[in-house]
Amino acid sequence: MIRLPIGDIIRESFRLAWKHKYLWLFGLFAGGGGGGASFGRKELTAGDIEAASQWLLAALAMVILVGGLILVIVLILHVISKSALIYNVYQIDTNGTPGLSAGWDFGLKRFWPMLGLTLLEIVVLVAFVVFVTGVEVFLFVLSRPLGFFSLVFAIPSVLVGLVAIVLTWLYADRFVTLETRGVINSIGEGWTLLRSQWQPTVIVAMVKFAIQIAVLVALLGIGGMLALPAIALWMASKPLAILYGITVGVPFIFMTTAYLGTFDSAVWTRVFLQLRAPAYATAGTVTPPATPETPSEPTAPSPPVFE
Repeated sequence: MIRLPIGDIIRESFRLAWKHKYLWLFGLFAGGGGGGASFGRKELTAGDIEAASQWLLAALAMVILVGGLILVIVLILHVISKSALIYNVYQIDTNGTPGLSAGWDFGLKRFWPMLGLTLLEIVVLVAFVVFVTGVEVFLFVLSRPLGFFSLVFAIPSVLVGLVAIVLTWLYADRFVTLETRGVINSIGEGWTLLRSQWQPTVIVAMVKFAIQIAVLVALLGIGGMLALPAIALWMASKPLAILYGITVGVPFIFMTTAYLGTFDSAVWTRVFLQLRAPAYATAGTVTPPATPETPSEPTAPSPPVFE
């Protein structure tokens, strides 16, 4: 097992996320009337009901279409931002050439592998939850006592399984980005790295979880203080309260989300580079060029190279 300087990684990741604020753009996406009363005595006819039904169906179709379009746009930005953040953190740590444009360009170049990896993660997570849920339902159908007894093992098994999947994909994201591996190869390498270095990985995950809890408590306190003027404004004027929420509350949520997303990516990228350092030392050091290009698929462990 490799001993990680966890304190240094966490501290320097906080500093990186604060110093390089242009990364927040990537961090933002890389961490979604009663009836009965009417005016007059007009009775509803079959034509009125049919027209209302058609209007509702059209409105529902429009909502689904717009919602789907927004979801696709957010997914595209999420995929590009993941590679862009990982790339920029590496460039910053190696005195390379980080930047908003360079990160965006590289995110576009690695878009399809990262998209495949992201979609596959969703499929695996959903399949895992559905499988475990199906087994539990089957056991409850067979015997209710057996079903309750199996929950003792199912709940921790689900937690461990979900954590293993998420951690595997965190490393797989970096194999796809920094070593430009294929989707399946990245997942396999991510699982191998997690299995061989599970102790430092779990320690980092636990430390980050504790930090996230502390940050959440702090944000709730700040959010509560920011909400006090909104409550007073709501009593006086609802439009002013809404305007206050848009101008103060929304930027606060976006900025904290962006900063924490940048911090999270920086931590796991640095952990990945520390754990892969022995393999890179064996293969030799490579200095990345200023302009990232899509390299050919590597056949052996090698340091990050973008040419």
